[in-house]
Amino acid sequence: MARETRRASAGALLEQAGEALARRGNLLLASVPRFPDYRGESEWNDLDQRLSVESAEALRDFEGVEGGYFLQDQKRFLGAAFPSSATKKAHNRRVPHGPPPREADLIEIQADASIRRRQQFSTVVDVPPSTVAIRTAPILVDGEPVAATWTMTRLADPIFIDRSFRGYRWAAGLALGGIALAMLLTFNLSRTVSRQRLERDRLQADLRRSERLAALGKLLAGVAHEVRNPLAGIRSTVQLWQRGIARDGEALEDLLSEVDRLDGIVGRLLHFSRADAQEMTPGDLSALAAEAARLAASSAEAHDVQIQLDLAADLPLARMAAPAVIQILRNLTTNAIQAMPDGGLLRISTRLAPRGRMVELEVADSGIGLTVEASQHLFEPFFTTKSGGTGLGLAIAREIALAHGGDLQTGRPSVAPGASFVLTLPIAMDRQPT
Repeated sequence: MARETRRASAGALLEQAGEALARRGNLLLASVPRFPDYRGESEWNDLDQRLSVESAEALRDFEGVEGGYFLQDQKRFLGAAFPSSATKKAHNRRVPHGPPPREADLIEIQADASIRRRQQFSTVVDVPPSTVAIRTAPILVDGEPVAATWTMTRLADPIFIDRSFRGYRWAAGLALGGIALAMLLTFNLSRTVSRQRLERDRLQADLRRSERLAALGKLLAGVAHEVRNPLAGIRSTVQLWQRGIARDGEALEDLLSEVDRLDGIVGRLLHFSRADAQEMTPGDLSALAAEAARLAASSAEAHDVQIQLDLAADLPLARMAAPAVIQILRNLTTNAIQAMPDGGLLRISTRLAPRGRMVELEVADSGIGLTVEASQHLFEPFFTTKSGGTGLGLAIAREIALAHGGDLQTGRPSVAPGASFVLTLPIAMDRQPT
């Protein structure tokens, strides 16, 4: 590859070098007398030295290029220069004032042809053990060719090849060593990542357990308060019966109501404790949104609430326990309808989450909205803004969302003041809708 690159660039390199030689040597060559007024040998030597200075200066910026001048009348090489350090070390034996011995005849024939035909010639030729590129071009004085420039560069040289081969061996050795080291580091990194993944899962499980214990602590405190009131009512009713007071229908109905209230609290607590023990399967969140809208339709009509669906097409399947998600949506739609006693708009929409492999479902209403204080405590067990509420609905809904690997948060309402809740669930990786 390197050899082909050198071949492709050799022509342009030699042309630039030859033009530099012609510019610097033209005036000196113009002063050379023609036949029969030849100079003496000392004068030729002086001219050769002066041309050598010009050649060296001309070729200084052309790495690996050597060159000089050839006079037609005298069949004489003058001003040869080899400024490249690599060229100097590679070739020490030279024809006086001229090119290396192996290439001298070829350069003389090509230079003579350039002078006679008044045109430049470029050739690539094998001169064992080298392959060289040679360019010659005429120098005209008063329209007549008196000399020619020659430039040459070696495309393949034993010294260069050996040096390159040693470089390749070093590079190959370093590359193989680097590959082995990279494989070792990759193996160690994979083991470290695996250990860190296990440690992360363990820490997440511990954190989850701690959060559940904290939540259960709050639940126990709330349960003590919530259960005490219906138990007090049941106790007073039973005490009245023990004193012989007649069991009328109203007292019995109150007793059953308190028992139902206790049963509701216990049922919600069971949902809370089992939120992460449900089987997860791929499910269509848009289909569940439509089902939730259908279940809420009669209550919405009774409160003069219009339900609007905005469901994303081709939404990826979500990893979910469908009955648990329906429970979340029932809670959110019920809360939304109760927040619009004078009617309004209930909007249920689904979409792909902007970041991560998640899907979102939003339940938004145009109701009375949420205060700043309520927004800060909405998901705490037994916190409620309704007179008859238990304060467990949103706490259980968020716990179910977290157990799914998702979340439930308040969103930005589209209609002020209004309220918005956004349920986020992870996309199921094993199966997608077709």
